[in-house]
Amino acid sequence: MDSIKAIFKKSADAIGYFLKYKKHLYIKPLFFIIIALGIVLLSVYVYKNVIHEPEELITMDFSEADDEVSYDFSGTTVALDPGHGGEDPGAPSKYGENEDTIVYSIASMLEQSLTEAGAEVIMTRGADETVSLDDRKVEADLFISLHSDAFDDPAISGFTTFYTYPNQEDFGEHLNAALDEHSLLFNRGNQVMQYQVVWQLDYPGVLIELGYLSNEFDDYILNQEDYQDKMVTAIMEGIDSYLKR
Repeated sequence: MDSIKAIFKKSADAIGYFLKYKKHLYIKPLFFIIIALGIVLLSVYVYKNVIHEPEELITMDFSEADDEVSYDFSGTTVALDPGHGGEDPGAPSKYGENEDTIVYSIASMLEQSLTEAGAEVIMTRGADETVSLDDRKVEADLFISLHSDAFDDPAISGFTTFYTYPNQEDFGEHLNAALDEHSLLFNRGNQVMQYQVVWQLDYPGVLIELGYLSNEFDDYILNQEDYQDKMVTAIMEGIDSYLKR
């Protein structure tokens, strides 16, 4: 024990001697080290608080601008066809409701907006009603069938508008352009397709695939009420631009 104490005392004496009598060996290097450390700390502060803005929590805001747009669709009859329903739930959802419930929710919101705009609205089915494709054929001025599909490849994402006949293409283009303004998904275009609910009509009708529930992002946002409201806003704008063409 005494030997250890002696070693510590000897070391302390040596350090004390060095600090007292050898200042010329360490004062200048110590000065530059302190200056360099100060510069580094100052640079970090300036970068974090002046040059680089503080990071903010990223959130998804689906809300629209406060300016409310009014429409006048008086004299126009719009048929809304929420896909599937009843015994046919459509595509399954991982994050919320299945296809039939999602599209019925959007159709119901759209029905209210159209009615407030003065349009007459025909819904092809109720909330839990099973309706055949043949029975979805109704007489109207415009027909919109709403869907949210699924695909084998979960990477597939996006929205699409489909029409069958030349007299339906323009309506599809207007809806597609409006959806492109509001949707967060990839625009897969306005395409020709032989879907029965559209080809059995002789007036402008479009089937809208709002997204793919097999894709995690599509599935998530389509189950959000605020995003569903964005889709209603887009469809209302598409109808308005089509009627004013």
